[in-house]
Amino acid sequence: MKRILFLSLFICLLSCEKSSEIQDECMLPPPNFQLFIAKSAPEYQDFLNDKGEADKENVYFYQITENNTEKKYRTLFTNESKKKDYAEVATESAIFLYTGKIETLYLKNKAKTYKIEFLGYIGKCGYAYFQEMYINGVKNNDFILVK
Repeated sequence: MKRILFLSLFICLLSCEKSSEIQDECMLPPPNFQLFIAKSAPEYQDFLNDKGEADKENVYFYQITENNTEKKYRTLFTNESKKKDYAEVATESAIFLYTGKIETLYLKNKAKTYKIEFLGYIGKCGYAYFQEMYINGVKNNDFILVK
């Protein structure tokens, strides 16, 4: 009787462990979207306020909705990018860009608005695949907005 009990517990533990491994493989966070701006570029100043800090009021991502209004997305800006010579502007949870068709996103700062055309799709387990991107009509696959 003990053998049967231990055998059934062992089988149960093995099956539970395998099913949890499968679930962990598919638990990816939603993709984000970021662009890099060279700190040496003159346009870099357009992303800063008068104090030289990130301009949170005038720098943001948005899309134009069907009724011609701006749908703003939470935008993050940092000078502390992994790429030391670049600042980074990003939006969280950019799953709305990965539709399998070209999606248009805009990035506004105090001097200019950039039109970003993005093509990507969501694959198995929610993995985001980038295909191509155009910024103001120019192909840009390195995610560097201003060099």
